[in-house]
Amino acid sequence: MLTFDYHYAMSSPRRRIASMPKFCSPGRVAALALTGAAAWLSACSSSVVVQSTFPTPLVEPLPLRMGVIMDDDLVNYIHAEDVPQQSTWTIDLGDANVALLEPLFESMFLETRVVEGLPASGMGLDGVLHPALEKFEFDVPIGERDEFVEVWMQYKLTLYEPDGTMVAEWPVSGYGKAELRGKREEAVHRAAVVAMREVGASISTKFAAQPQVSYWLEEKTNGATLSAGQASN
Repeated sequence: MLTFDYHYAMSSPRRRIASMPKFCSPGRVAALALTGAAAWLSACSSSVVVQSTFPTPLVEPLPLRMGVIMDDDLVNYIHAEDVPQQSTWTIDLGDANVALLEPLFESMFLETRVVEGLPASGMGLDGVLHPALEKFEFDVPIGERDEFVEVWMQYKLTLYEPDGTMVAEWPVSGYGKAELRGKREEAVHRAAVVAMREVGASISTKFAAQPQVSYWLEEKTNGATLSAGQASN
């Protein structure tokens, strides 16, 4: 597997990065230079923009008003990597992050609201979630006998009180595999979508079961019940 340890975060409007290839032979570079820089970059790089719709989970919304921080690192996430014996890869996951997480959180909670940051007190929120894509790895086969592209990714969900006190951190992983048919870029796209769908399914079904989150939810529920009882008296 090819390990990712950095990413590009860019402010809007988004810009596409064309990294200079480091492995093209001098002879090939000279030949390609005759057709211009654009053709040279195209021949020595692979670019994927992950775009998809994701299924809405059929879960009972938690009775919470949740703030969500969708920062630039997440919505402008681009993985860039030089793969030996292949090409320079750029894999844009920014739009897909938004398409996955915004509807997901809307289905999980009674109400969601995008917030700029912390603290977020005085907004009537029960908590604030900050999702981040921490790791992205992919493997594209070189040999003729290898038939599948694989993608592994890890998000981190951090739950806060509205005043900024951290409640819990939860790493959520997803794995995707796609048969190599046609272009490698298309197979990477399919594998990434499968991995992201697995992440979405895990978040929707396992978030409330995380020990620290479960305890926090119990406190919130008990506090709401106590407040309702006092109001009725």
